[in-house]
Amino acid sequence: MVEWRSPKPQVGGSKPSWPANTCIVNMNSNIEVISKKIPGIFGWAGVAVVTVLAFLGKYYFKFSAPSQAIMWLSWFILTLLFLYFTAKGKQVFVFAQESKLELQKVVWPARAETVQTTMIVMAMVAVTGFVLWAVDLSMMWIIGKITHLG
Repeated sequence: MVEWRSPKPQVGGSKPSWPANTCIVNMNSNIEVISKKIPGIFGWAGVAVVTVLAFLGKYYFKFSAPSQAIMWLSWFILTLLFLYFTAKGKQVFVFAQESKLELQKVVWPARAETVQTTMIVMAMVAVTGFVLWAVDLSMMWIIGKITHLG
């Protein structure tokens, strides 16, 4: 067992009453870290390979439009599949699940309320448009009188 202490206990917020942090050196920790990174490395490599193959298929071979659509759809599905095995892909998947849960908590307005607020917005846009038109028309009239063009 290795004990870690700051070289200057009075500096850096450490207090003498706090216990020293202990760090147990585990030789298998490097193997565990590497074994956790392998699926991510293969995931990103898979994304790169599938993307290169898709672009080679697009630009070096003349496939028909339906074949290209199937190829790009396959590329999209395989890319998502490979990205799922990376750490970032799993974070995105967890975020999507949490977002879905939050959307289920939302209280959506009723149809009548939606129609009413839409009508209010449309009326306000029309009123604002007429006001801006009147301001523009009056400014053009004033500038025309000042410059003797109107």
